[in-house]
Amino acid sequence: MKWIDILETELNKELAKAPSIVLSHDINHVRRVLKNAESISRGMKVDWEILAASIYLHDIGRHYPEGVREHGPVSAPFAKNVLERIQFPKEKNDHVIKAITYHDETFPSSKRDSIEAKILYDADKLDVFGAIGVARYLIFNSLRGKQLEETVDYALKNLPLRYEGLELDKTKKIAKKRYNYAIDYFKRLKQDLVSESSSC
Repeated sequence: MKWIDILETELNKELAKAPSIVLSHDINHVRRVLKNAESISRGMKVDWEILAASIYLHDIGRHYPEGVREHGPVSAPFAKNVLERIQFPKEKNDHVIKAITYHDETFPSSKRDSIEAKILYDADKLDVFGAIGVARYLIFNSLRGKQLEETVDYALKNLPLRYEGLELDKTKKIAKKRYNYAIDYFKRLKQDLVSESSSC
């Protein structure tokens, strides 16, 4: 699809302008979300132009101070500017912007009322599971100044919520093995930290 190369180029331009890059949400994260979306959507009827644009532009706001937490609404205006700049099909712009705006887990599922919005949400959340997901928890929380013990407790509380919050049953099946890996890792890490603390 012609838009992939264009969107990747435009995302790199946006990242170059951002005040600071959050490494857990860099271009590699976006590429993984794209691969996740390909797996989830296999056999489904989706508009790949809308989905690809949503994926590439969903996290721009994360790299700005105001997008530290709920960053979908922060990303949306940046995405709108990019879509206009590249002359993306106008009739699809609103669908892309809506999917981006509501891809944070703070928004209810009812806000994600298109299959593309649901796939973006799930494909994005899939990246918090597995070995890469573990690394992203550690990187992201370290950058926020969290101690390792805090990160472990947060992950053990947050991971089940993210898994249960996935939009599609198909995504849950894809995520299950990765989810179990991440939960097991943080449980083991918590045990080691407790043992280390009690032996001091």
